[in-house]
Amino acid sequence: MGIRYRKMRKIHALLYTVAFLTTTATALTSCNTDYNPTDAIANTTLTENDYDKLLTGIYDGLQGFSMAFEPVIDDVSADNLDNVGWFPNTDNNTLTGSSYYVNNIWEQLYYRVQLANNLINLEEAKDKQSDEDRQIEAQARAMRAWFYERLCMFYGDVPLLTTSEADNAPRTKEALVWSFAKRDLEYAAKYAPDFSSSTYISKQAAKALLARTCLLAPDTVQDLPKAASLAEEVIADSNFELADDAAKIWQTKTSKEMIFATVNPSTDAWCPGWFLRSNLVDELQAAGVNTGYGAQGRYMFPVDNALMNDFEPGDNRKAATVRTLTNGTTTTRDLVKYPGPNGVDPYPIVRIAEMYLIAAEAEGRENGLKWLNALRASRGLKALTAADITDDDAYEARIMQERRVEFVGEGLRWYDLRRWFNRNAAGRKAVLQLRCYQAGETAGSRPKASDAMNISEDGHELLWPVPTVARDNDSALDQNPGY
Repeated sequence: MGIRYRKMRKIHALLYTVAFLTTTATALTSCNTDYNPTDAIANTTLTENDYDKLLTGIYDGLQGFSMAFEPVIDDVSADNLDNVGWFPNTDNNTLTGSSYYVNNIWEQLYYRVQLANNLINLEEAKDKQSDEDRQIEAQARAMRAWFYERLCMFYGDVPLLTTSEADNAPRTKEALVWSFAKRDLEYAAKYAPDFSSSTYISKQAAKALLARTCLLAPDTVQDLPKAASLAEEVIADSNFELADDAAKIWQTKTSKEMIFATVNPSTDAWCPGWFLRSNLVDELQAAGVNTGYGAQGRYMFPVDNALMNDFEPGDNRKAATVRTLTNGTTTTRDLVKYPGPNGVDPYPIVRIAEMYLIAAEAEGRENGLKWLNALRASRGLKALTAADITDDDAYEARIMQERRVEFVGEGLRWYDLRRWFNRNAAGRKAVLQLRCYQAGETAGSRPKASDAMNISEDGHELLWPVPTVARDNDSALDQNPGY
C-alpha cells in the first residue's frame, strides 16, 4: 500500500473490534492513553454506543500523535529548537525520503485519517442521522481536517483519501486538500456540540480551526474576511480569555486560553516535555538551587539561540517559555511549556491567542493592529502605533515575530516560514535572513540567524520529501522538487 497506512476492513465485518482501533493507535506511540478504549465488540451490527467508541478511537489517535517528538518536530525543522541527538538532518534541513521522521509523520497521520474516514463513512451510510450522529460525525471531521492540514504543512500535495477502503492514490494538489479540510470544518462548526471542555471538539473549536484554515490555506482557498469574522466570534465567547501572564497557561494552568487541547492525565514519561527539559535539574536541585518550573528531562531539543532575540524586554512569555540553567561550565536553555514530570501537560491544538493573531493578520495593518495590541498588552508589552510599522511588509514581519514567540513548541512555525517565504520577495528575503550563517558570512552579522536551520535560496527544504517507502509502494507518488 503506497501511502503506508493500516488499511481497514468495513466495520460491519464479523468480529471487527473497536479495541483494535484504539489499541493499535496506542501501539504506534508506545504511550498510555486516557480516552479509555473499551472491550472488543463482537456484534455484526454496531449499536449507537459503538459509534461513541469509534469516536474515542480517533481522539485516542490524536492524543497519541501529540506525544513524544511529533508536537515539536516542526520547531526543530524551523528556527525555534535545535537537536543534540537523534535528528540532526531534521535540524539542519538535509532530510531525504528515507529519513526517519519523513516516513513516521506520513504513516502516523494517514493512519489517523483512516480512523476518521472509517467512522465518517459509517455515519454517512445511515438512512437517517440523529442530532447525536451529526455531533459524532462533526468531531470526526474536525480531527480529519487537522490531520490533513498537518500533512499539507509538511509535504504540500498529498493523497486525498475519503474512504477507509482507499488504497494507493496519486497526490492531490495542496489547495484541494485544504479545501476539503475547510468543508469538514464547516460541517463541524455547524453540528459539533457546544463547548463544555477543551479536551473535546466543540462548535467553538471547529470555528477556531476554520478561522485558521481560512487564513493559512493557499490563495485559492484562503478567505481573509471569513477568517477575521470567525476569529472575532471566538474572541467574543466568554468561555475563553487571554491570560494576563503566560505562566498561567503553561505552569499554573489557571487560564481560559485553551479552546481545544489533548490531555494525558496518566503517568507517562513518553511526552514532549521530557525530551525538551534540561538535564541539569536534578543535580542543581540536589545542590539547593531553585530551578523553577520543569522537572528533569532528556534535553534533546534545546532552544535555538536566535529565538531569544525575538522576545522583547518585558515579554512575560519569555520566562514561561524558556528556562536557562547553568552548572559549572554547562548551560542549558530549555522549553518549559510542558513542565510536568509525566504526560499531564495539555498539548494545545488551538488557543484563544491564535484568534487574536488571525484577526490581526486577516484584517491587515490598518484594521488589525488593535488585535495585535490586545495580545501584546496581555503579554506585558506596549502597544504599537502606525509609526512603528511603516508598510505591509513590516506589518507581516511583526505578525510573524509575534506568532513565533507565542507559539513556540505548538506546531505552527515551520508552515509559517513557508507561507512567508512564498508571499513575496520581501517575505523570501526575511526567511533567508533567519537561516544559519552561510559560507563567508561573519558571525554576529545577523542577530536572528538560526543555530542550524539551513534553507536554500529556492526554499525547497520548506517542503519535506515524500517518503521513499511510500513511493516504492506506489508509483503514482511523485517527489517534491529539490529531492
